Amino acid sequence: MKAPLPADCTLWSLKGNLKDPKEFVRQVLGNMTGHQRDCQIRLALDCPALYPDYQVEFFIYDDVEGEEIAFAQTAAVFKGRGHREVTYDGTELNRPWSSKTMTFLEVQQLLGELRGILSS
Repeated sequence: MKAPLPADCTLWSLKGNLKDPKEFVRQVLGNMTGHQRDCQIRLALDCPALYPDYQVEFFIYDDVEGEEIAFAQTAAVFKGRGHREVTYDGTELNRPWSSKTMTFLEVQQLLGELRGILSS
């Protein structure tokens, strides 16, 4: 049995393990784009670090001010190999998921770093 990914892993922490980091992060960012940058990703802990599965979560804001995030809701689950959306049910959501997340902006910054546009 393969060792699970660390509970607090993110694309930042796995970037050295990804098969093709620039392309992987680019495709993740593309799958986040439809949520008007108001989203984050969480990685599945039960898959290889070369191409981890991930879920995109969009933000639900509080009713009072509409500015603070009340919670995140799963929008879609993607297979890391191929970046195809999975029709998910309770079994996908019951998988072990990372405790840390990355926002659209953080994924965008990581892609810039990987492309040599931004320094770390």
